[in-house]
Amino acid sequence: MKQGLIIIMTPTAPRAVKRGRLASRKHRSLINLRVGLLDNNKPNADRFLEFAGELLHERYPNITLIPKRKMTRTGADGLSEFAENCDAVINAFGD
Repeated sequence: MKQGLIIIMTPTAPRAVKRGRLASRKHRSLINLRVGLLDNNKPNADRFLEFAGELLHERYPNITLIPKRKMTRTGADGLSEFAENCDAVINAFGD
């Protein structure tokens, strides 16, 4: 080894890039659809959903927004009924 030469080794593995495809879409547009806004009851989830709802209304004035706040973080809290009333759902995880 040459004097003054420092070898730096990193124990981390190289980054792996995984490419995936988006899930197939049931609807081509949100026009006239019912969109659920599911708040998981964590800090700032409600603020995010309010912002997302405003943006959706600007782009799709004829959509219906259906807000729901889960009262527990693990329970179903009537999610099956909520899903039945929505064509699409945005689920927010805050913090």
